[in-house]
Formats: sequence, structure tokens, C-alpha cells
Amino acid sequence: MKIFSKKVKYGLAALFELAKNYNMGYIQIKDIASAQKIPQSYLEQLLSILKKAKLVISLRGSQGGYKLNRPISQIKIIDIIEALDGPLIISDSTKSSEVLNIYWKKIEDQFKSILNDSLEKLLNEEDQLIKRFFYQI
Repeated sequence: MKIFSKKVKYGLAALFELAKNYNMGYIQIKDIASAQKIPQSYLEQLLSILKKAKLVISLRGSQGGYKLNRPISQIKIIDIIEALDGPLIISDSTKSSEVLNIYWKKIEDQFKSILNDSLEKLLNEEDQLIKRFFYQI
């Protein structure tokens, strides 16, 4: 069982790439697709959805491309997931007993808490990973 769709996987990867290049201005689709190994035609569709969700902005032309619409500290993983797949709901609680409703709600709250991490946190984790890798060599 997969919890997240390919759309979410690729969408998160695309925004992570934009976060890595946050201070570089607009990034072209072909560069995002190449860096994150995302089919370019599919990426265009995803970025269109993410633009409607106001997570990215675009600029046409030779110097154009996409960039994040907010600082990396303000874009949460759950924002990306819900923009691409809709609201995150663990279980339909209307068909369960009250104890199970409480249980599923608790799981949903913990899950959402984890997904409340920002793109900035992911970048910091990548930096730490790179530092450990180079330190070990």
C-alpha cells in the first residue's frame, strides 16, 4: 500500500529543487526535471497545479521559469501534499465506534504533525547529511 501518489513524490521533489535554488531566481522546467529525474511533460502539469495553489510563481521568456512563492520556512510538506492530492484524511470516522474515531484522529494528528515540516527543514537535513558524508571520507 502506497500512502502518497507519484504526483506527490514528484511535486515534493520539484519544490525541493526550487528550495535548493531559492535565491537564484527563476529555474527553468528542464533544469528542475533533469536535477530531480522527473518527466518534463508531467512536471509541467504538476507545476501548473502548484501555481494555482500559490506555492510557486512563474515567469515566461528566456529568463523565465518557476520559483517558490513564499520563503522556504513557510512552505510545509503538507501544503504540497494537499495541493496535489487534496486534504489528508486517514480514515472516515463516521463509520467507526467512538474509541476507533479517537484512535484514527490521534494517528491523523501525529501524521500531520510530521508533515508540518518545512522545505527549510529538509534543506537543513540535506546539509547535515552532506557534512557527515564529507567528514567520513
